[in-house]
Order: sequence, then C-alpha cells, then structure tokens
Amino acid sequence: MLICDGLFTKQIPPNSDGYFIRIISKLDHLSDMHVDCIWITPFFSSSQDDMGYDITEYTTIDSLFGTMEDFSELIRETKKRGIKVIIDFVMNHSSDEHLWFKKSVEGIEPFDKYYVWQNATGFTTEGLPIPPNNWLSPFDGIAWKWNDRRNQFYLHQFGEKQPDFDLRNEKVRNEFKDILKIWLDRGVSGIRIDACKHFVEDDQLRDEHLKYPNSNNQNKNDWNNWNHNYTNSLPETFTVVRELREYMDNYSKEKGDYERVILIEIISPIKETVLFYGTEDNPIAQVPFFSEYVSTEKNELYSAEFLHESVIARMTSMPKNAVPNWLMESHDVRRIASRYVKEFTSILNIFTMMLPGIVCIYYGQEICMMDGPIRADQRQDHQMAAETRFSRDSGRTPMQWDDTINAGFTTRSKPWLPVNPNYSYSNLESQKKDNNSCYNIFKELTELRKTVTCVHGDLQSYVLSPTVYAVTRSLKGAATYVVVLNLGTEPELINLDAEIPNLPQFLNVLVASEIAGYKKG
Repeated sequence: MLICDGLFTKQIPPNSDGYFIRIISKLDHLSDMHVDCIWITPFFSSSQDDMGYDITEYTTIDSLFGTMEDFSELIRETKKRGIKVIIDFVMNHSSDEHLWFKKSVEGIEPFDKYYVWQNATGFTTEGLPIPPNNWLSPFDGIAWKWNDRRNQFYLHQFGEKQPDFDLRNEKVRNEFKDILKIWLDRGVSGIRIDACKHFVEDDQLRDEHLKYPNSNNQNKNDWNNWNHNYTNSLPETFTVVRELREYMDNYSKEKGDYERVILIEIISPIKETVLFYGTEDNPIAQVPFFSEYVSTEKNELYSAEFLHESVIARMTSMPKNAVPNWLMESHDVRRIASRYVKEFTSILNIFTMMLPGIVCIYYGQEICMMDGPIRADQRQDHQMAAETRFSRDSGRTPMQWDDTINAGFTTRSKPWLPVNPNYSYSNLESQKKDNNSCYNIFKELTELRKTVTCVHGDLQSYVLSPTVYAVTRSLKGAATYVVVLNLGTEPELINLDAEIPNLPQFLNVLVASEIAGYKKG
C-alpha cells in the first residue's frame, strides 16, 4: 500500500472550484504514481486556530474547502481509479467554539462531563487560581486554562483553544462512534487518528518529572525536557482505540466488502509504537506510524548501522501478521531535501520503497520538494509563529506542479503561503521530461513495488561500511533485488560478493539515484 499524506495540506485559498474539486483534478497524478489511498488532513468546520485541528463541528465541511457534494464526487472519482480515502479523526480535543464545549462551560448535562475540568489547587496572594499540577503543552506553557464562567481549569494538551475531551467518559466515546459511522457511510475507507497518545491522562493528576533533574542547563518550560508518564500512552488509551477498531471491523463485516483501516499518529520509540498494533488475537490499529525517521537527528540517517538497527527492530518487534510501515516526511517537520540535501531524498525514497509493508509519502516528496522560505510576516502557523521558533509553514508550501504562476497550484494572485521560488525549474512537469529526475526514479520504484518479490519476498539487511547500507529482497522462484545505498559524501569501493551470499556474477541496474555511479541498464 502506498499512501499519499495530506496531498494539499492547508494551502488555502484553492481555486474557486473548491478544495475537493482541486484534489479530483489531480487524481490522475496519483494513479500515475500507483497510490492506493490518500490521507487528507482536516476539512471539517473549524475556527482555524490550528490548521483545522480545532474542530467546531465534526459532521460538516468547512466552506473554505467545499461542499458535501464536492466530497461525494471525490469519493466517486477516487473509487473509479481504485484509490481509497482516509480522513483525519481528531478526538483528543475540539475547538473551544464547539457547541459541546460551550454547553460544558455552562454545566449542561451530559456535556458538563465531556471535557477534562479540574478545580484550582488554591489561589495566589493576588487572587489568581493555581493550576492542578505542572503539566505542560507541547505548544508552550502550562496545559491548563482557567475559565471564569465555570470557575475551573480545563486541560488543553495543545493550544488554549483546543480543550481536551474526557475519553474515559463512555458517552464521549459513543459520540465519536456515531461521527465515525457518518463518514464511513459517506465512503471513507479509514481514519488517521491524531494525537493518539494524548487521549487519557493520570486520574490522580500527579506532577510529571524532568528527564534530567540534576541538570541546570535545561529549560523547565520546554515540554520536551519532561517525562510524560502521566499524560502519554496510558493503558486506557489503547482501550479507546481498540473500541474504534472493533466498531470499524463490525462495520466492514456488515458491508461484506473490505477492511477499513486505522492509522495512528504516534511520535514515540518503537517499543511504545508497536503496542498500538495490539496482538494477533486482540488487534488495535493496522498502521501505527513508525516516526523515528521523521523525528531523527540529522546525522543518524547517514549511518548504515542506524538504518540496519531500526529496520531489524521494526521487523522483529511487531506481532504476528502485522504490517510494517515507513514514513520519512510529514506536515509537522522539515522536508528531507532541506533536512539533508536534495539528492538525499531519492536515496531515502529508494530505501523505504524497497522495504516490505506500507509506505506513506508527503505530497511533493516524489519530486524532492524543499522547504520554502517563509518570512515572519508570511507565517500562518499560529501555534509556532514566534520569530525565534520553528515554523511548520516552511514544509507546507504549495505543491509545485509546473512553471506557471504560483507553480500551477492556484490561479489566484496570491496563495495562502508563498510558493518556493525554485518552482520555475523544480516542478512535476519539468521532472516528467527528465529520465533521471527524482519523480521518474520514484515512479520506477512504485512499479518495482508491485512485483511479487517486493510484495511477498524476504528481507535481509546488511551494514557494508559505516555509510554504506544494503538490503536484499528475495522470493523462491522470482527475481532477487539488491539495494545498495551510499549514505555518505564520498565514493566507496564495496565487495558485494564478500558481504552478500549467492549473488550472480552480473547484476542489472534497475533503479539508480540522480547521483549514482551506475545508471539504469
């Protein structure tokens, strides 16, 4: 399965036709890449404080993106091409403008218990309420917000306008099952659950602890410097997701057609990520995203040993019959071509595309798109917009379709985010004409992934030098593929016969990166 992540993310405003119509107009490109399904980031009614992840109504479409009729047409057109649609499912929090939250503030039953509310632990000498504990938000600052109307704090593990649901509350979980059914009935084939590990918090409200308590060189207001044993991946979190899996499995059985899928966003070590698979007898999610390549330190991906150990760890840690997945980019981090160098994108594309399982790509990864330069006054990412902080906007610039105005993304005079200035020579149409382009290399890989060896074959992993990594994919009675990647900056002489057993005397080059010493054929 090849999943295209986000496709257009929030490059707003689209053409007058609407967001979904614009996606429909580009579906042939996805077919050309042999994409099996697309995951679209939130398009529900929203206050747009956090790019649509602050939802005001879960069953309606924000007018910014189009209409329900447009969405229905998208489902019809993707179905014609054998492409399925996965939508974002944001159930950790809503917008503070959601009707449920407004009723919760007023204490109206049953909504009074839909969100996480807590009393102040006391008041300062100035009369200010003291939060229940020291929990922080990754979006900066304390994770509690005082509400004068209710005279309590509400929890927001993300922005202040994103109050957390109390997912221990069965009524809340049932609300989300009802919402899920509405979208399944409309033709979606799965959900990507946002912020999953934040679902449930410690009911004793215990303070969290610094990772390095004896260090004086750490910022105590930085969420990353704390252990999150009381706010992340608590046992009840798995129960919430398991209920959704059971609901979706029963829905699929009733329909009698195919299995609906759950994708999990979880930026955690492998040992924690694999828990979201569940077990063979008690499954949870089909695809908990392995995200260490997205969040890894820069130099780690230059290490053959790191790639080898991470691949082996993934393949050996999953429960029986689980499927691995591979992810290099997302809408929350810098693109590969900017984290490293542009040419490294194709090398890492070759790496992931030749591994077994599911590959998720972020729009533009197929043409080695780079981050766009974004001035402080051009930023749209409200949660990370301070000049001194990383802005996620740089990795969300418009898809570079061609060399026309705004890279063919919109006919309007000004897109929501500026187009990367390199679009005049780095775009899909120009790369289609270049046999050695990132895009054509990517297409060759998608063709290769359809072979019986890549679908069903074994995997062997090799460290050939500190910066040369190799894998083989083999299947009895079918072709064997050897992948050799130089992750370094200099040519290396490698004796494959000495490292990889049973190789033939001659190997035929099927795919090569733009800067490889060998060419196709």
